[in-house]
Amino acid sequence: MAFRELLHHELGAALGLHHEDPVVQNLAGLRRVGAAVYGLQDELKAAETKPGSDLQRARCYFAAADTLVTFADAFVLDAFLDPNHPKHVPHVTYLQARQFYLLIPDLVTAVRKEIAYPGSGGVHLPILCGPRIELPGRCPLEHLLAMRRAAEKVDDVVGTQIELVRARAGDGAVKAAVLALTEAKTKKESADQVIGALRAGERVPQEAHEQAEAYYYDGVLRAYLYAAQELEMPGTTRNAPVTENDEDDAEEPAPTPRRAVPQAQPNYGSGGFGYNSGPGLAGPGFGLGQLFAADMLANLVGDLLGGLFGGGGGGMWW
Repeated sequence: MAFRELLHHELGAALGLHHEDPVVQNLAGLRRVGAAVYGLQDELKAAETKPGSDLQRARCYFAAADTLVTFADAFVLDAFLDPNHPKHVPHVTYLQARQFYLLIPDLVTAVRKEIAYPGSGGVHLPILCGPRIELPGRCPLEHLLAMRRAAEKVDDVVGTQIELVRARAGDGAVKAAVLALTEAKTKKESADQVIGALRAGERVPQEAHEQAEAYYYDGVLRAYLYAAQELEMPGTTRNAPVTENDEDDAEEPAPTPRRAVPQAQPNYGSGGFGYNSGPGLAGPGFGLGQLFAADMLANLVGDLLGGLFGGGGGGMWW
């Protein structure tokens, strides 16, 4: 069973055991966000049978969405490994996973618009994963472990994509991605050494700790997100940033997918994180039914995520 299906099977088993828990019900909504991405595979396969179909951008959007949901699912998986003894999820881990999840609805819509009318996706490429969330104090070991787990899982996902592209377009089409990921894996090995030292109870300098965090996020996870898009549209990530962090970053930056048309504006109300539709979202080829579905999905995800950790603090026990 592929990681995507296995991961959702594990989450589903946990959800079934505690279906009356409102927190788990919120997580069920997050799980549906990921399920929407996986369902796009069938839609893309069906579109490939149409004569003259141009699905390059649709595949690129899908590759980005598939990578991001792999990140997010891997970040929260640790909470469900043993439903009888739920593990602590650091607040920073939740915030980072939320950032990934909130990028997905726009990408799902973009894939479907591209399938219907090539060139109408409306989301700028390359897709960025957003800045690395940083909160005061040293990054928890659990968060480093979540990033390492995401790196290991996405290696399987992008590895499968490499083989598909190689079969479709030849070895030359995957050379750049393979070389980039070779460098990323070297950085992961360096960060893994820091985790090994921490788990052994060794004292690790603050600088090495921060370097491991940066390596995992910008050197590994970001590299895989770019490689996934580059495989489908060579040259897409040529000028992509190597990091989105600077000294003036806010503690909790809001994810904002870059769109070619005005996008939904975030609404931070007492009910959590939601969206209000901005003007111009319904462009050519974007019907009212799709608009309603996209808005409904965005609001569903926003409400679920906003209420999930609304209590603040240093983390939450599930």
